Amino acid sequence: MIAALPLRSLLRALICILGSGLVAVPLPMAPARVQAGAVDVEDGPHVLWSGSHARIFRVRGGRLELEEATGRFSLALPGIAAKPLLLQPGKPLPAQAVFPAPKKILAVSDVHGHFDTLLNLLKAQKVIDGKLRWIFGQGHLVVVGDVMDRGAQVTEVLWFLRALEGAAREKGGWVHVLPGNHEAMVAAGDLRYLHPKYARRIDGLPSQPELIGQDSELGRWLRSRPVILKLGNILFVHGGISPELVAQGWDIKEINTRFRATWGIPGRSAEGDAAVLLGSNGPIWYRGLFPPGGAPSSTEEEIAGALDHFRVGAMVVGHTTQNHVTALHHGKVFGIDAGILEGRPGEAWLWEGGRAWRAGADGGREPIFP
Repeated sequence: MIAALPLRSLLRALICILGSGLVAVPLPMAPARVQAGAVDVEDGPHVLWSGSHARIFRVRGGRLELEEATGRFSLALPGIAAKPLLLQPGKPLPAQAVFPAPKKILAVSDVHGHFDTLLNLLKAQKVIDGKLRWIFGQGHLVVVGDVMDRGAQVTEVLWFLRALEGAAREKGGWVHVLPGNHEAMVAAGDLRYLHPKYARRIDGLPSQPELIGQDSELGRWLRSRPVILKLGNILFVHGGISPELVAQGWDIKEINTRFRATWGIPGRSAEGDAAVLLGSNGPIWYRGLFPPGGAPSSTEEEIAGALDHFRVGAMVVGHTTQNHVTALHHGKVFGIDAGILEGRPGEAWLWEGGRAWRAGADGGREPIFP
């Protein structure tokens, strides 16, 4: 049975709702179906918009809490961001996807909800300091897809990157977050790889697809991200560029525009452009750049053709786990999924001084090419 809230508590909550500003209303929670011995869930915040009205959901100690706000408001993110994040109604514009060559780039992929691991890596490589402040100057941080699924701190990672993006811009830097196949899967309702924490049923909490849906703050933000990013002479994409994608003749802007229209479409039922972009040869799924790769692997000529099509000299990709950040195809491809999803400390790909470096969670750096 669901315990009833005391009458006095209900009256106080009603008075708060009728007033102005941000209010907190605890909601009762139905018994959750979880494994024996599981710890009560802590999750949130999750912000969902309806016009200019926002609902902010949090789960504390296994209980759902609801706050409400109208118009612009500050969202406190203790332990996640250095300062509160200012939110406002309205969908963000599509993010820029083509930039001149930065002096330094740090790229990481397949974080999969391992928030603490990501923080340790970024602190070690002096992208952020101990108070989560941006200290990478005018550098660019690129997260090459698959923030979601598998791990227990997906919400924290998303808000951290959302807030760090603004902090970087204040210092002349940039944060780029590209969608991967797991973002697309969750948006389409494929929840096979959710951590058990997120699979719990909590009455009143929107579903996982809704929490990154087109009415959610994080969902709107993710939908504004490019699936392909070009920084100078280097292309970033989660899975890779296949010969089939090149054959479409689309440029970066066209691919990003078409991909944004696929959010929420299950890959297995996709048709037309969506079938190309969400299929095994699409930019979030393709594995043909890695031996033995997909079926079949790209040839050296096809890889050269892909680079030539986008007028770049190299691709940086995640999706396919390697023992270390790895150079393939004579430096035309860099695989940077170094196993954070498997519990490893993680590695990043660093571009600085015109060279590619393997950057570790111990702060060390070594050139990929001696």
